Amino acid sequence: MAAVLPMRFRILHFFSTVKEASTKELMNGLHSEYGSEGQFNEKVINEHLLSMRAGGLIETNDIELDQGGNLVVNYSITEFGQGRLKYLPKAWKA
Repeated sequence: MAAVLPMRFRILHFFSTVKEASTKELMNGLHSEYGSEGQFNEKVINEHLLSMRAGGLIETNDIELDQGGNLVVNYSITEFGQGRLKYLPKAWKA
């Protein structure tokens, strides 16, 4: 694949490839590309997700508790977010 994208563009691209995903699923999917970066941690990823949700790029599908009692939020890309994929480099477009 092409060069590494800025994190938020890559998150948006990731959501265009799945029906929905949680923070943990997102991080598992992007670990091979961003795992060695300092900003690749749950706190920062959650901040990106909240900002992207506020901007209308992604939406919350459902919220549940895992077996450990931790909150799990599942997100998906919105139609508006799909429209922003046109700004990705050619190598990242389907």
